Amino acid sequence: MTAPLDLDLLEQQVRAALETEDITTLRELVARIYPPDLADIIERLDDEDQQRVFSLLELSQAADVLDEASIDTARELIGQMPVEQAADILEELDSDDAAAILTEDVPERQNELLAAMAPEEAADVRELLRYPPQSAGRLLNDRFVALRESDTVADAMERLRNIVHDAAVIVYLYVLDQHDRLIGTVSLRRLLVDSPNRPIIELMRPSPLAVQPETDQEEVARMVARYDLAALPVVDGEGRMLGVVTVDDVMDVLLEEGTEDVLKFGAVAQGQADETYFTTPIVASVRRRIVWLLFLFVAGSITANVLRLFETELEQVVALSFFIPLLIGTGGNTGAQTVSTLIRAMALNEVRLRDVWRVLVRELLVGIILGVLLAIIAFGRAFLEVPMASLAITVALSVMAICIWANIIGAMVPMAARRVGIDPALISAPLITTLVDASGLAIYLLIAKLLLGL
Repeated sequence: MTAPLDLDLLEQQVRAALETEDITTLRELVARIYPPDLADIIERLDDEDQQRVFSLLELSQAADVLDEASIDTARELIGQMPVEQAADILEELDSDDAAAILTEDVPERQNELLAAMAPEEAADVRELLRYPPQSAGRLLNDRFVALRESDTVADAMERLRNIVHDAAVIVYLYVLDQHDRLIGTVSLRRLLVDSPNRPIIELMRPSPLAVQPETDQEEVARMVARYDLAALPVVDGEGRMLGVVTVDDVMDVLLEEGTEDVLKFGAVAQGQADETYFTTPIVASVRRRIVWLLFLFVAGSITANVLRLFETELEQVVALSFFIPLLIGTGGNTGAQTVSTLIRAMALNEVRLRDVWRVLVRELLVGIILGVLLAIIAFGRAFLEVPMASLAITVALSVMAICIWANIIGAMVPMAARRVGIDPALISAPLITTLVDASGLAIYLLIAKLLLGL
């Protein structure tokens, strides 16, 4: 078994060769590095060194590295190259990957590059650019193996031998009627074990799963994962086969969507799908964070207003303030757990809008159980710190009430967001935490006012 490559060591060797301008060593070094690793190393170099390394690559290796690099880096590399050379590399890519690189390019540069590409490849890219961003159409690969319903297994194997070099995936073969409408699929495994004279129509699986080019890429990824597909057919409104979305593209989609949701959960506006940490400009990073931080800053002022409203009560029983961090922390954490769990379930279609009452009842029960358990612990801690039974009971009841309230809020807000057509991930954990902090503090001080007679 080959030991994993030490990327840090490889990067040091590349930088050393660049510093000494040892082009021979650098050329030999980059030639033996796998494209994903080389793309990672290139992204960590400054712009000038990126171009120096990339210019040493053979055409096919350059295309592989470009395919593995972030879109931002790929566009930068292509943008600094002569048009003819850039067009040659784009022709080596699958049409969907080339379209992804050209999507955000300025129109003049995009048209210039497309004009320099071979007509057939350029036409394929233009076709994909017609579809909406983040749709199945943008992931479309038209290199699939098509069969006719009149074919036999022997016919299928002969066709497969002739075009296997051009196919994107050969796990499935697609059976089309005389109008190129998709009517079934056949697995390669069935072809290998069946009689050569067996009609394909007897082996195919009719009414295969398929999507239209406008289908959102997240739905495509969900279908591929749910049905364990290596590729998903894409058809037009009349059922004619346009191409396939392959599992490697779906993996990129899952990574992209996962990254997007993580950023939303952290209250960070989303940038480019596969933008890396170091390729994100500092100004862009600040711009994406500041809006949410300002909003949360304003929302957080509600907590200060609650404290001001109960200023007299806090002055009478100063010990009440000792437990404020404990209570608002518990509420925020409980709400964040609930919203995280629910948004994941909604993303996987485990929870739908019609389940709203089931969700509320479930989270209410979970909140009660958690609240009781934490209330017992809170009572003991409060009594040890301040041996005053009424205060300990106040803290315990507040913990239980806040847990229940946080669970309900954490369940209601994402469901309401989905109901009005907002991505639930936008209702991020920081927002839920801020809301629960203010309302939880009000609950605590109201209970204290009732039980302590303030």
